[in-house]
Amino acid sequence: MPAKSHLPICTRTLTVVLALTLSALFLPAVAFAAEGAISGTVTSHRTKAGIEFSEVCAEPEFAGTEECAITNEDGEYTISRLAPGKYAVNFTGVGCFFGVFCDEDTYFGETTTGVTVSAKTITEGVDAELKEKDGEISGKVTAGGAPLAHVEACTEDACASSGANGEYTIEGVAPGKNTVSFSIESECNLICTRRGNYLTSFYSGQLSAETATEVNVASEAITTGINEEMRAGGEISGKVSTASVSPQAVGGFKVCAITTATDKEGTREDEDEECALTNASGEYTIFALGAHAYEVRFTGVICVEEAKGKDKCTQPYVSQYYPGIVAVTPPGVVAGIDASVLEVTSAKPASTAAPALTGTTTVGSVLSCAQGTWSNNPASFAYRWLRGGSAIAGQTTSTYTVQSGDPGSAIACEVTATNAAGSTGATSNTLQIPKPKPATGVAVLVKLKLKGSTVSITLRCTGAGACTGALKLLGRIVAHKHASDTAIASTASFTIEAGHSLTLRVHLSSKGRKLLAHAGKKGLSVQIAGTGVKAQKSTLR
Repeated sequence: MPAKSHLPICTRTLTVVLALTLSALFLPAVAFAAEGAISGTVTSHRTKAGIEFSEVCAEPEFAGTEECAITNEDGEYTISRLAPGKYAVNFTGVGCFFGVFCDEDTYFGETTTGVTVSAKTITEGVDAELKEKDGEISGKVTAGGAPLAHVEACTEDACASSGANGEYTIEGVAPGKNTVSFSIESECNLICTRRGNYLTSFYSGQLSAETATEVNVASEAITTGINEEMRAGGEISGKVSTASVSPQAVGGFKVCAITTATDKEGTREDEDEECALTNASGEYTIFALGAHAYEVRFTGVICVEEAKGKDKCTQPYVSQYYPGIVAVTPPGVVAGIDASVLEVTSAKPASTAAPALTGTTTVGSVLSCAQGTWSNNPASFAYRWLRGGSAIAGQTTSTYTVQSGDPGSAIACEVTATNAAGSTGATSNTLQIPKPKPATGVAVLVKLKLKGSTVSITLRCTGAGACTGALKLLGRIVAHKHASDTAIASTASFTIEAGHSLTLRVHLSSKGRKLLAHAGKKGLSVQIAGTGVKAQKSTLR
């Protein structure tokens, strides 16, 4: 590109130099004694070399006169005769030869603010690294073969938007290899959304900068034909309504799809997001989404237009996330991502009906805890299970499996409701987990022996548990057809361990002795009866 003359800048430079020279002739020496200076180096962003003949000016942030200097062959400068105070240092990117001939502005200018100058002091290290802008890239953006407007084509240094014919030209591109990205522009009305459902891409036709084809730009030249065909993005849609007995659609509600990443320390960071507002029916569609797994956030924010050109966004609802990751594959649509939202309240939740505990009270059975009903719109619920009033470690869900250590204890659940104002807990009814009945056995007759008027009865305990009970002997004369059973001995109680035997000795009553004598050699038919013993018959002789 041919050099151009910047006479206004050079004229100002000469005027400043002349003014300083003349003023130095008339000002007393004491005036300069309180002055300070600023120094630094101006370098090229691309080559890191110093920029010669670059103009640097110190402008007082309050009242005062701007002072300037020109960099030397190493890019160094010093601006002297500065009154103490704060300055903005402007690096114009203009190179002036000997303060007379000024080249075309080939660098991006920049400004450093808040530079402090003190009396008799040089404030050093006020440097700048200026980016070159001496190349151009041009091309055409299409979608489905048709020109596409409002696409922003960008390099690291500069951007340009495509017009109605799809064409664009990026000026001020640094020479060398450049990555060119293409993104549909955003349109801001209440919130900022994409102008169309197109994915950000990189030349040529790539979805990441790492796989992009780099564009080589020559100094003072235009690189043409950098064309791009845009691809349709994916969509997420759903509906937002109030969490109430009679749900109402919520219009103007902001919903965002967010991609996330985790850094080396394991910290979660939001990478990018696309948002949309619900219509009057509570419906929304977020578009221009790439192939990612998204978290969908229902922000709680409502945006309305109060007057022409004047918008207002408030947060009357509690923010929440969709319970699950939403995977999008362009150009597909993931529908049904709905939400029931709670209004923000200044009062903590209050229990209006206690949590209800239900289930079977046997070991291994599952108990369920209903959260109960609450006022003041809780945003979340937490659960805690109690055994005899004390928390059971690790049990924090809405269900609980009865454990082997629970029999004999009362089980309950505690629900804590939380909103922006605080938390409140409520405890359910209790369920008593019964102790199992101990296993019992049955005593059976092993031997029956008579000696005098004493009857020895040997029993053995069979079964899984101990045998406990009481027995009695009933006698009947065998020869008498119509004789009835008659108690012939005192009742005897017993307790026998499982698998063990025990001999009981009971004395015949006078009735028993008479029946035995009357029975003679045939013997007396007797029956063992009672509790905890198997009823059996035998003959007593």
